[in-house]
Amino acid sequence: MGIASRYEETTFPGIFRNRAADKPNNVFMKFRETDGWKDITWREVKNRIDRLASYLIQNGIMQGDRIAIYSENRPEWVFADIATLSVGGIDVTIYSTNSGPEAAFILNDSQSLMCFCSGKTQVDNLLDQKADLTHLKKIIVFDDIQYSDSLVVTLADALKEGGTSPQEDEIDNRIRNINCDEIMTLIYTSGTTGNPKGVMLTHNNMVIQVNQFLEHHPFDYSGIALSILPLSHSLERTVGYHALLALGETVAYSRGPEHLLEDLLEVRPTVFLVVPRILEKLYLGIMAKVSTAPPLKKKIFSWAVNTGRRGAHYTAVNKKMPYFLSRKYALAEKLIFSKLREAIGMDRMRCIGIGGAPLSYEIYEFFLGIGLESHIGYGLTETSPVTHVHTYHYMKPIKMDTAGPILPRTECQIADDGEILIRGPQVMKGYYNRPEDTREVFTSDGWFKTGDIGIIDNDGYLKITDRKKDIIVTSGGKNIAPQVIENLFKTNPLIEQIAVIGDRRKFLVALIVPGFDMLTQWLLENGISETDPDKIVALPEVIAKYRTLVDILNKPLGKVEQIKKFALLSTPFSQETGELTPTLKVKRKVVSARHADIIESLYAGSD
Repeated sequence: MGIASRYEETTFPGIFRNRAADKPNNVFMKFRETDGWKDITWREVKNRIDRLASYLIQNGIMQGDRIAIYSENRPEWVFADIATLSVGGIDVTIYSTNSGPEAAFILNDSQSLMCFCSGKTQVDNLLDQKADLTHLKKIIVFDDIQYSDSLVVTLADALKEGGTSPQEDEIDNRIRNINCDEIMTLIYTSGTTGNPKGVMLTHNNMVIQVNQFLEHHPFDYSGIALSILPLSHSLERTVGYHALLALGETVAYSRGPEHLLEDLLEVRPTVFLVVPRILEKLYLGIMAKVSTAPPLKKKIFSWAVNTGRRGAHYTAVNKKMPYFLSRKYALAEKLIFSKLREAIGMDRMRCIGIGGAPLSYEIYEFFLGIGLESHIGYGLTETSPVTHVHTYHYMKPIKMDTAGPILPRTECQIADDGEILIRGPQVMKGYYNRPEDTREVFTSDGWFKTGDIGIIDNDGYLKITDRKKDIIVTSGGKNIAPQVIENLFKTNPLIEQIAVIGDRRKFLVALIVPGFDMLTQWLLENGISETDPDKIVALPEVIAKYRTLVDILNKPLGKVEQIKKFALLSTPFSQETGELTPTLKVKRKVVSARHADIIESLYAGSD
């Protein structure tokens, strides 16, 4: 490709083709097969995208048509994404874990003409809804699975068909004629209530977002990212995919949470983007392993962690540690921290990005203390998504109890009722086919109403206190932020999940899912060999243990914020039961409805 034929870097298809021309033999993607990790170069990716885009054109896809992607993270997700955008289409993302009816709602609402599916689960889900899919003309399945239904074609066959009649000139023409103010993607908000809404994000929204992020948070090294958050999530798509694409770096696709530690050890990524729960589980796993170590090793580890925690506060603000602390920290680094990072596959990690929910101060401090810098941020799907995020400590101080400073060319203010308002070039065009909903979330002068409550400190750092809709108002008129309480309680390894309840009630109660690994270990230490979760949560010894634990965790809280009563659940909240969103946020109303009898029993005789 000559200089004259390069693309303006205003769309991701154009940016991709420029990088493929610059780095044809470099590795763009890594994925795991049974015999190890496989590499795909930029040239190989471009070849597949060109054939797939040709197939779409041959099958009548026009500019502005919607094409959905219903899949977990894998290289084919990117093939489908860039091929769709390369022909001027709009892609529509669907979480791989969405049910058939949920996927059908998104396909019908977006009027998608085609849907890329990962495998049998997703295809079968759609075929079960076939009679209700009023616009769908083709399902393209990534796995090599043959169906007798003419609606379904394999990706291999689509690539073969596309390769028989290349549409290179037409693809080039369509990319160069993309209107950057038009919709690039529809990302449906997972929402904690009601049907999801299609967020319309333009090419400008998404490209400018990456430029804002990289200006604020530069990557001055050759990077390899391990992709674990779903690409249907706007954060992974922007920071874990688009930013790496713009830089011409490498993305390795994790096989999922159950293989995460193994993938970390094999890939040894330099950057990693997670929701807090992943770091929480990693932290609890480390602590659980240490708890079984010999007394001397436990003592050394405890000393090292305490030293790291003290040192973290100097690192966070880019200040030199006092002499004696620096000597202790150097010893802790040699004896413990370097070995720990290597043991969890993070010895090359430059930073860990965190989004989706607050991270507890204790866990933030722990990881920074052991030499793993974590950058938490804030944003929503409607803001492409990042508006605030920490950057490297040597650029700006890290304030562990905040979501960080604002991105360039972004404005933030707090409304009279405490709601966070955002204005900037990354803010969405609106909700697809929902003009009234769109009007409701914008002020008359163009500020986007986030639905979150927060404050801005004197240095411009944003602190999130709660979701506006999640705020509990007790019968005594007290406003309580349940997420703050829940995050505090989840730092204890005996608590896996918790939902705080109390709206229009006299006091707060909690539904607690125990950390059964730690709880089972405690039971064995106390001579109890029970392993059935249903029986464990009913044991008097267990209930007494959690009463003591709740009382301890209540101590730093105000009287009205304290958990007065609780119930232990034997089954975790999950997406399958509708209690969690695909980004693992608790749907408080669903949890309350599903466990209404238990909740009422906790309030019996009190109201």
